[in-house]
Amino acid sequence: MSSVQINTFFSHIRQCPLYKQAAPPCSRIKKFKPVLNYFSSTQRFIIISSDPSSDTNKKLDDTVPHSDFALRFMSLIFTGSDKEESVNKIRHEFSQFQQIFNRNFYWTHFCKCYAQGHPNNYCAQTYLKKEIEIINPELIICLGNKVVDFLLGKDNLCNRVNQILHYQRIPLIASLHPSKNWNLARRPQYQFNETWQLIRDNITYTESDLKIINNLLSGES
Repeated sequence: MSSVQINTFFSHIRQCPLYKQAAPPCSRIKKFKPVLNYFSSTQRFIIISSDPSSDTNKKLDDTVPHSDFALRFMSLIFTGSDKEESVNKIRHEFSQFQQIFNRNFYWTHFCKCYAQGHPNNYCAQTYLKKEIEIINPELIICLGNKVVDFLLGKDNLCNRVNQILHYQRIPLIASLHPSKNWNLARRPQYQFNETWQLIRDNITYTESDLKIINNLLSGES
């Protein structure tokens, strides 16, 4: 994974000519800019969600969540649950969990700008496959059917959850999007809890990171 490559890639996104168009073909809502997340050469897992949350604020530093969804998602990664008790564990030690997350996970979006949760393929066709090639992850985690349909072809998401698939020989796990607003009632149908157990079973950390995670979750930090 090359820092030069990813920085050049980020520069192309920041200079996207569609940003100044009143009605861009990429489904972006006009006032929103591209969201680019933290990159590190140590990251081994790539997370792909549909589009950034509307409340994402990248002007905030890493001691606080950049969105409510980011906080809940981090709770899923580290505890396997986004119930309030688990979310609070992450919230209380957010800065340390964020550091571990940034060392291990590269988070990107199908559409780089907020698109009200309904992006078309325009942005992904331009950027996403090249992005995966540059990152060259050990595991791809796809949130929602749009992402996995784009990479693997159309199918019912129910047929793809809770199993290891492959994109270009890279293991891929597809999950129902974790949004509670849209999908909470559909979680049992899409084996949500089982899928997240599978995801967590296929994520490995360094010995030092794992020790920190266990101490933080047990309250021994």
